[in-house]
Amino acid sequence: MIYTKKDIENRADIEVLIDAFYAKVIEDEVIGHFFNEVVQISWEKHMPIMYNFWEAVLFGVGGYKGNPVLKHIALHQKEALTQAHFSQWKKLFFETLDEYFEGEKAEDAKKKVEMMERLMLHKIEASENPFFVQ
Repeated sequence: MIYTKKDIENRADIEVLIDAFYAKVIEDEVIGHFFNEVVQISWEKHMPIMYNFWEAVLFGVGGYKGNPVLKHIALHQKEALTQAHFSQWKKLFFETLDEYFEGEKAEDAKKKVEMMERLMLHKIEASENPFFVQ
């Protein structure tokens, strides 16, 4: 399918982005196993959650309910999440954004990803302290 680049404008655009991104993630040698083996994620349940999450992040709306930091800390307790994993996640996300979108919201999404990467790494590291409180 040929997709003309435009900015991210609505939930349908978010679904295009997230579907294309996770198609890459599933096949990725660095982070794919977290989804395919460590968690054995239910894609039917996960994808609507991710659509809601990104709709909330980019547009301040949507039905996202959850705590991604706690989810990633729990995942880290099963198998260590490292800077390399988050760097690969960011690389794939940026690649997907650049393939499909351009504009203010697309750039905003990149800034949000940068902040998420830093936050997740900080919280995961902090969670290893015996006195960590979420």
